[in-house]
Amino acid sequence: MVSGDEELERLLREVDATLSGKPAPAAGPPAVPARADQAPGRGGRALRTGVVAGAVCGAGVGTMTFLFAWLPFVENPVSSGLGAFVGAFLTGSVLTLRRG
Repeated sequence: MVSGDEELERLLREVDATLSGKPAPAAGPPAVPARADQAPGRGGRALRTGVVAGAVCGAGVGTMTFLFAWLPFVENPVSSGLGAFVGAFLTGSVLTLRRG
C-alpha cells in the first residue's frame, strides 16, 4: 500500500516530467516499514489527534460560553464544552483514520 506522501511525490514527479518533456525519473528506494516501537499505529495517531482537537475545541467553546453566559440564549458552558469536545474528537479521529 502506498502512503499519501509517497503518492504525492510520485504525482509531482509525473507532473514535472510532463511539463519538462523528459521521462519521469525512477522512484527512490522502497520505504522501509516503521518498527512497532518507533511510532504509534493508525489507531494511536487517530486517538491522539482526536483528544487534542477535542481538548482545544472543548476548552475554547466552554470558555467562550462561560464569558457570554450573561446573554439570554447562552445557557450551560459545561454541556457546550463537552459537546464541542465530542464533536471535535470524533471528527479528528475519523479524518485521521481515513487519511491513513
